[in-house]
Amino acid sequence: MITLFDCQWIISRLKTQVSGLKLVAGAADLASASADLKQTPSAFVIPVGDRASGNRTGTMVVSQNNVTRFAVILAVQNLRDPRGEKAKSDLRIVRASVCNALHGWQPNTEFDPVEYSQGRLLRMTNQVLLWQDEFATSHEIRSL
Repeated sequence: MITLFDCQWIISRLKTQVSGLKLVAGAADLASASADLKQTPSAFVIPVGDRASGNRTGTMVVSQNNVTRFAVILAVQNLRDPRGEKAKSDLRIVRASVCNALHGWQPNTEFDPVEYSQGRLLRMTNQVLLWQDEFATSHEIRSL
């Protein structure tokens, strides 16, 4: 039986490990995360994609390594600074907490420890700074 990655693992981890977040939720994409933005700082976990290697066996059994990528979109806001400099400082603190909670953590026994992949600024709108950090983990998928 093949186990697929569940973003709820990440949501649960962030809820218990990052106390500074007012909201941690799942989202299908950036648009749905932005629509639900009522509290900051917030984190939204979204699936990014999977990439499986080719079959590693020459038999009737198919064995592949599957790399799963997910993103954590962070929303921070500082109403005292319309240019976002203070929000940028707040973001650095929240990002560090999220990275510390996820980097090297193993979602379950079937998946490898989480690795950091990349991060980028998404946008700043209405004094809300949105940042996306991407992470990856992998596991073996195998037919019986």
